[in-house]
Amino acid sequence: MMPPSQSTFEPFVSATPMKKPNGHVLATTTNSASVEVSFLTAKEAARIARIHPVTLLRWARQGRVPHRRLGARKVLFPSQQFNEWLESGYTDSAVHAA
Repeated sequence: MMPPSQSTFEPFVSATPMKKPNGHVLATTTNSASVEVSFLTAKEAARIARIHPVTLLRWARQGRVPHRRLGARKVLFPSQQFNEWLESGYTDSAVHAA
């Protein structure tokens, strides 16, 4: 069962950074406010997309899905961009890996 915080894919503005219990959060500061962007692991994103995690990681390597590589073995998927990608019908146009 997914925590309620992972059911929505929109970042929010908060005065103080918060950590999600089972998610990854990147906090950046803009205009004296902290903007949090949540990330999904490959396993979490694959479960949402109903595809195998290996397929999702292959698509990330090919640049077909929005993702962020944090190292040789760590790939995260920005929740909002991933949700938009899903809603677009899994199209790979204008998707670039970081």
